Amino acid sequence: MSAVTRGRAFEHEVRHLLEGAGFSVCRGAGSKGFFDSPEGKVKVDLIASRTDRIKRTIQIILVQCKIEKP
Repeated sequence: MSAVTRGRAFEHEVRHLLEGAGFSVCRGAGSKGFFDSPEGKVKVDLIASRTDRIKRTIQIILVQCKIEKP
């Protein structure tokens, strides 16, 4: 299995875990997702968010998924 295939599988695994915890998740395929922050552009693989309407809060998580080379 290539590193690209293993990396994609890992991103999908993390995505499913976050969705199971109630987050909506957007994946930047091919690690081409960028997020503008006060520190500049940040390269992210997944952006997850969820809203608590009672507490009136929004949680946003930026995730970089990395695998070790064999």
